[in-house]
Amino acid sequence: MTDETQDEPVLDQNTATEQERLDGLIAQLRADVTGEDTATVEAAVRRRLSDTGVEADEDLVRRLVAELAG
Repeated sequence: MTDETQDEPVLDQNTATEQERLDGLIAQLRADVTGEDTATVEAAVRRRLSDTGVEADEDLVRRLVAELAG
């Protein structure tokens, strides 16, 4: 055994820019909710933004919902 410890969450070791985080979130949303109804997509977009702490203005939220909803 080694004396090394993990003192921070694994994800905190690899910092991503805000744009990289947003790009990843959009990729996940495309995989998960493309083609769903508008209300479902909007709820998912807002929830994921909130959960991840990624900031997006209302214009971006509306564009994502329009792009992803079926």
